[in-house]
Amino acid sequence: MKKLLLITGDLATGKSSFANILSNRYNTNVFYKDTIKEVLGDTIGFSNREENLKLSNATIELMCFIFSEFCNHNQNLILEANFHQIELEKLHKIATKNDYDVLTIVLRGNIEILHKRYLNRIHNENRHPVHLSTTLEIYEDFKKYIEKSRKEEIVGKKMNIDANNFLYQTDKEILVDIDKFMNK
Repeated sequence: MKKLLLITGDLATGKSSFANILSNRYNTNVFYKDTIKEVLGDTIGFSNREENLKLSNATIELMCFIFSEFCNHNQNLILEANFHQIELEKLHKIATKNDYDVLTIVLRGNIEILHKRYLNRIHNENRHPVHLSTTLEIYEDFKKYIEKSRKEEIVGKKMNIDANNFLYQTDKEILVDIDKFMNK
């Protein structure tokens, strides 16, 4: 059976890095929400938070479309984003229709640790402007965003991973569990 890995969870947990590691491990294509959104931002542009949110929504729609088209090629796929429940449900519906087995990897961490990482990314990395239009630099806004997203149901098979540090990305037990899913 074809496999779809969905990498999701809290901000600043290393979702993109882990998706890249897994893509290399399984020789599988991966699509990242941030990268697609950056292309849309550069092409379409945005001037405020509302327009930026429209880019985010368009990015998720494109990811669903890409997956739908990808289904025709009978190959495994990895999608990475901070998916919301309704988006996960939509992807699961496409997967079921196209005979894909889905595993959602959910990365969570201590909110204070994640906020420090988030601030470091914003201030010390060359982040694309499309990622800088939030109020999440303010700890209380970041905390509310994370807590709200954690209340959403994660549908289907899932693997919860503690991402307080990045050791999970090379943890043999975690990788063996994902191997079992990918190779069954």
